[in-house]
Amino acid sequence: MRKTVLITGAGSGIGRATAVRLNRDGYALILVGRREDPLEETRSLLLGDDHVSMAVDVANRLAFHDVLREVMNDVGGRELVGVFANAGIGGPNAFSVNAEEDRWDEIMRANVTGAYVTLQVAYPYLKRAKQAVTHALVTSSVLARFGVPGQSAYVTSKAAVLGLVRSLAVEWGEDGILINAICPGWVETAMAKDSIQRMADAQGISYEASHAEQCAVLPTGRMSQPEDVAGFVSWLMSPEQRGITGQGLDLNNGSWMS
Repeated sequence: MRKTVLITGAGSGIGRATAVRLNRDGYALILVGRREDPLEETRSLLLGDDHVSMAVDVANRLAFHDVLREVMNDVGGRELVGVFANAGIGGPNAFSVNAEEDRWDEIMRANVTGAYVTLQVAYPYLKRAKQAVTHALVTSSVLARFGVPGQSAYVTSKAAVLGLVRSLAVEWGEDGILINAICPGWVETAMAKDSIQRMADAQGISYEASHAEQCAVLPTGRMSQPEDVAGFVSWLMSPEQRGITGQGLDLNNGSWMS
């Protein structure tokens, strides 16, 4: 059976770059996202014809469970050796007594419930894999390390997944499943560009000036590329990684140091 990794949020950014890297490492991919077209664009970048795309809401546990079961029961079978719960949304929120005007529920559902459901529906397949150690990863954020104004939902959601990872590391350790969170800082993705543009608009400056301001406070003077994160995920999914679990691992160009 072909060793397979499931990636959510696989239609763009970190998810797409990680799919390309893990394909290069020899894995087959299950690509998950909300829309089929971006997933198919990612799939077109991969070598081989044993990759699958699944357009599903990652927070919908019944739908996700059913489509993953169908994929895993395909003729020939698959051995799921890794899952990367990377899907998420960002942006600001503001409290309102009218819940529809406050993005809190939307962000928490996507970032926390979505990660929880992804991990749980994948768990039985990780547990039954023949290799001794399997891997689960969740995308958190450097913003889990410190607060920023106007983004209480996003910051809370990314801190919450660190607790989820610690709990599941204890639960799943005896099954040979290592689970960790990555905490990226600025990464050159569409989500980051939207955030920088909002800051630029608020300050009345250009996107380029705002981008330069953010880079100037980083010790490295640069933002990460999606491929940088993909390389880190590649090692965390590799057979060489046999002892790190329950951790939040920082890749932030020095913007936060513990």
